[in-house]
Amino acid sequence: MSIFKKSREICIIGLGRLGTAIADQLIFDHEHNIKVVLVDKDEKHLTPFKDEVDSIYVADAAEIKTLQAINIDSFDVVIVATSDNIEIVAALVETGVKKVIARASSKRHANVLKQIGVTTIINPENETGHRIALLVANPSFSSYSEMLVELQDGYVTGSTYVKNPKINNIKIKDLGFRNKYDVSIVLVKRGTESFLPEGDFMIKEGDLLTLVGLTDNITKVLDLCAK
Repeated sequence: MSIFKKSREICIIGLGRLGTAIADQLIFDHEHNIKVVLVDKDEKHLTPFKDEVDSIYVADAAEIKTLQAINIDSFDVVIVATSDNIEIVAALVETGVKKVIARASSKRHANVLKQIGVTTIINPENETGHRIALLVANPSFSSYSEMLVELQDGYVTGSTYVKNPKINNIKIKDLGFRNKYDVSIVLVKRGTESFLPEGDFMIKEGDLLTLVGLTDNITKVLDLCAK
């Protein structure tokens, strides 16, 4: 049974290199049942996606009336992938959009965006289209995105403290992370000591676990540990 509602609706504004990379990832994400809508002032940026997404709009997203016409406040997430975006973000906030993810080109730009209501800042130098797509496709991922470091072929490493009492005093082999989620615990830090654990190692509440696995699977294990 899916933990998501019937359709998660995502709007991407600005189909330059970053916006296109995010759109490509979301289009091929068949797990999370995502409705993708694209907005750009230049029709040529949208044409390649006309048969791939639910809707495309050739429009100026800084115009309040335009945003109201496409019911922008009904989307779960709006991603502003264009760098010249302060007026667009201000318009989105004014129309009642709850979650805005916007691109920042500098620290000062990021500060301004946060002040006017951006939920999450993305930096194209540090963020990939794949990572940003995960951020919006899987609501749990946003809680852990800063913890995760990309390795290769979709694998990431991340760390979390064990807060779930049901995991306390359980051996690694009995947790079943490897069999159920294809996630491995590669390091355990307990107080000031660190361990390279084997299957018989007993996990304690408060341990800091370092995990390796595919991004979605890691997110599920992080959720489990944090309960």
